[in-house]
Order: sequence, then structure tokens, then C-alpha cells
Amino acid sequence: MHCPMPHRVNQHQLEPDHSGIHGKMVEYTYGIVKNKPGKCLFINFITDIAPKCDCLSYTESPIVNNIGVVASLDPVAVDQASVDLVNQQQGLPHTELKTCLAPGEDKFRGLYPEVDWSHQLAYAEQIGLGTREYNLVKLKTLAYKKS
Repeated sequence: MHCPMPHRVNQHQLEPDHSGIHGKMVEYTYGIVKNKPGKCLFINFITDIAPKCDCLSYTESPIVNNIGVVASLDPVAVDQASVDLVNQQQGLPHTELKTCLAPGEDKFRGLYPEVDWSHQLAYAEQIGLGTREYNLVKLKTLAYKKS
């Protein structure tokens, strides 16, 4: 599958030597934030997790239920936590996700078995962008509290 955008990047190819777009994304992010410790906040909205690229003009059924929002001053930790939270969910039936539906199974490998997404996070950690270790703190919300 290729991204339909004009640059025609093969979004599913992760280069083991980090020479391609995925490695460059890590390096460029590091270049932007390296001199701004504690001044950047990274937020992931873990909602409507679709099986394909967000750049498509359409979307398919989400592969897991909506999870919520995660935030951190560490971009690697926030992405690792997001992946872990998705993988802890039960996969939804009747979606593009046909394998790895059980909680704890890798939903992303279930969609794209030939892609090891963890290389990008490992490289980010290796160059000092952040750490894959995190402490998840769940906040209670009053948004749905009945008066």
C-alpha cells in the first residue's frame, strides 16, 4: 500500500538502518526539540484508530474502542504508551483487523505483519529523543458526573 499523497512514500517500509522517512522523522523531531527540554508537550488522542493512513480521503471502521488522551513531555513515552493501550484492548469485530484481536496482542502487526513498528521507537530512544519507559497516571474526569 502506498500513501496517496503526491510524495508517494511507502508508509509500511521501515528501514533497519533508519535511512528512510521513518528514521528521518525521528531525527527531525529530535532536531526540533533537543534544545527545548520541558517546553514541548506531546498529546495523542487515541480515538477512532483506523487501520490505514490518516491521509486517506476516507476512513474505515476503528479497530478498537476509543481509549482517551495521553500526554507527556516525552514524545517516545507518549507513543509507546499509546501503542500499549491500543494493544491492551479487545479488537473490534467486522473490521480490517482479522488477527491479533485478543487483549495483549499486537494490533498493528495484525494489520501489517511485515512491519515492525517498534524500530522507530527504539531508534528514537537510541538517539536520545526520549524513553520507551513511562508511568501511566489515570486521571478521573468530572465531565460526565451527574448533578
